[in-house]
Amino acid sequence: MKRICLITHCEATHTVDGRVGGWFDSDLTVKGKQQASLLPSKIRELGFDVQNLTVYSSDLKRAAQTAQILTNGTNTPLILDQRLREMSFGTHGGMVQSEHNKIMIPVSPNGNRLDHRICKGAETRRNVAERICQFVDEIIELEKDIIVVTHGFAATFFIAAFQKIDISSMGYINYRLNPGSISILEEDNIFKSRVIKLLNG
Repeated sequence: MKRICLITHCEATHTVDGRVGGWFDSDLTVKGKQQASLLPSKIRELGFDVQNLTVYSSDLKRAAQTAQILTNGTNTPLILDQRLREMSFGTHGGMVQSEHNKIMIPVSPNGNRLDHRICKGAETRRNVAERICQFVDEIIELEKDIIVVTHGFAATFFIAAFQKIDISSMGYINYRLNPGSISILEEDNIFKSRVIKLLNG
């Protein structure tokens, strides 16, 4: 059985400051660092020993810092990968959230959700799905369990990609995942079913 421990980065400064995230490169807060320090024991209870696994993480600081704290004091390989980044909000990255909410361009009720950009320079759902699907297709070929640290909205596409949901069907999908959440994904050896064993734990 192949297992993936999917972790969302812990509390970040942009959230506390009420700013748009995306590729805006915020740090963990003090609380976020404390949350990250608890992750090794939490995932150990779920059957993942960080000392014996490889950790893959988004290269944005809030995710990378979460992964670095998770692997602190171990020889665990930590691989940073841009494909695990959050959706880019283009020129709105780092903008005050309330201002962004006033000027963003919501998709029309019957519009093309997959290719819609909510502001200048933003990624579309399809953009995010394509890069994350590429990553998942690569790591699913590995025979060992792994740990992945990413972002809340990006994790939605990771889970969908793991379950082989076609990109054309990702226009509406969304999972609400808290900062520092843990989700467990499993592929069984016999039927190759892909199971969400734990979501937002």
